[in-house]
Amino acid sequence: MRKCKFKRVYISVVINVLFLFLLSGCWSSRPIEDLNIIVGSALDRDDDGKIKSTLQYAVPEAMTAKTGGTNPSKPYINVVGEGISLEPTGWETTLSREGYIFGAHQKTVVISEELARTVKLRELTDLYFRDIDIRGSTLIFIAKGKASQSLETNEPNIIPAMRLSEIANQQLTSEVVSKTALIKIGGLMNSGSSFLLQLLEPTDKGPRFSGGAIFNGKKNKMIGTINPIEVEGINWITAQGKGGAVKGFVKKSTGPTWFQNESIKSKITPHIKGDKISFDVKIESEGRVAEYWNPKLRPLFDEKNVTIIEKNTEKVVKSMVEHVTKKLQNEFKTDIAGFGNAVRIQEPEKWNKLKNNWDESFSKAKIKYDVSITIRDYGMIGRKKNK
Repeated sequence: MRKCKFKRVYISVVINVLFLFLLSGCWSSRPIEDLNIIVGSALDRDDDGKIKSTLQYAVPEAMTAKTGGTNPSKPYINVVGEGISLEPTGWETTLSREGYIFGAHQKTVVISEELARTVKLRELTDLYFRDIDIRGSTLIFIAKGKASQSLETNEPNIIPAMRLSEIANQQLTSEVVSKTALIKIGGLMNSGSSFLLQLLEPTDKGPRFSGGAIFNGKKNKMIGTINPIEVEGINWITAQGKGGAVKGFVKKSTGPTWFQNESIKSKITPHIKGDKISFDVKIESEGRVAEYWNPKLRPLFDEKNVTIIEKNTEKVVKSMVEHVTKKLQNEFKTDIAGFGNAVRIQEPEKWNKLKNNWDESFSKAKIKYDVSITIRDYGMIGRKKNK
């Protein structure tokens, strides 16, 4: 009897021990106060030609406001290291602070324009792709001037690296380059495609989004910049933009009128006959009248007045996309608007013959745009069209 009872107790103990191993928990975790949580990094070139790496660590306890005001302590710490590449700079920053370095929450990487123009992006980002802690969703930015300035702010309770990520994820206007994550950059570089990255400009109030940085696929380096209006033109061609406003007037005498796009569709159709390449681009957008200064008191209830705004907006968008296309073809000789991708998908056999010298072929191609704007909503004044 005792033997059976002992056996039951023994089996029960063994089962309970096994359950302990199966329980989900944080038995192998580290206390948060022992972690240096990286939220962003910046890469610059120092006066000696070495790479200067700035790591931004979050300080969660500093974000709690004290009674009667804000906490005077910054909720972040920037630590700087230097070296011939990122690995030794990383060790230098690691040895300058106690605690374990934790990179799984890194949101942003900011690279200075100087570095981006002189060092291949593949080399600058190699460590980020190999580090298993850093996620593929980490966003990449290019900064005018010093990249480290993008990780500084005088505003209380703000962590600059996290703010950059939050603004990029909002994408409230078509004047901003679509957010570009590490995982997407890897695919673009492996395919040899040219692409556009968000460009940051330092200001007294912190960095602001200011156009785009063009990367040539063959060189794998930054070759130039385009301004916010030209970025908007690219977004219309690629149908990546959503939100923001476009002029719906041509003459100042008619008063400011703004069209807010709520959806964009774009179809690029290639035509290839021997060495001659041309494209027809059909752009369609539906949206609303966001603002209507009306000195001549033309009511939007009248269909002909709606048509005038639509036609004016079409002219403005067409001028915008034609301008940025000429700049890409003549100044940069680089396709960042997806024309090559359209050939690859629709004419794969011809693409195999053209892909090695595509930028040169693109710069000589004739491109024709057809823009169609439809106003569906007048806001709080008027009625919806066709309803």
